[in-house]
Order: sequence, then C-alpha cells, then structure tokens
Amino acid sequence: MQWFSIRRQTGTPQIAGFYTLTGESLVVRVRWPGGGFVWNTPLAIHVQRRGHTAIHRVLDMTRLAQFGLAIASIWIIVLCGQKRKEGSDE
Repeated sequence: MQWFSIRRQTGTPQIAGFYTLTGESLVVRVRWPGGGFVWNTPLAIHVQRRGHTAIHRVLDMTRLAQFGLAIASIWIIVLCGQKRKEGSDE
C-alpha cells in the first residue's frame, strides 16, 4: 500500500453539443492504517471538437483565498510578535 501520492487525474468525458469536455485535477493522497486524507484541486478543462483539443486553465478561487488567509495570518503573527517585543523592552 502506497502511503503518499501526488498525481494528475482526468475525469470522465462529458458531451455538450458538439464539444467533449474533460476535467483535469491534481490529487494528493495520504494514507495511514485506519484512515487517510485526499485533497483535490482543479487544474484545467480539456475542450475537444472535431479532433482538436484546447486546454483552458482553471483559476481556483478557493486555493487563492486559502493562500491569502495564510499570508495574512503570518503577517499578523509577525506584527504581534514585534509589538510584544517592543513592549517588553521598556
């Protein structure tokens, strides 16, 4: 049993009119006895028509929001640490 993996995964092709749409995502899996963790994030949509494929990248707003919150949290922790350090010098 593999305990850690990162891979790209394509979904089931869906037909909409003259187009065939296939989603692509990044999958991170961590497994341990009795459980595990799976994290998926969208990467792209493959649009196929008449044998030609166009790839449209997906901008994951949730991932951007999480990244922004993490940066803001680190920034606040650093600022609070500086304020505490300045207050203890006096």
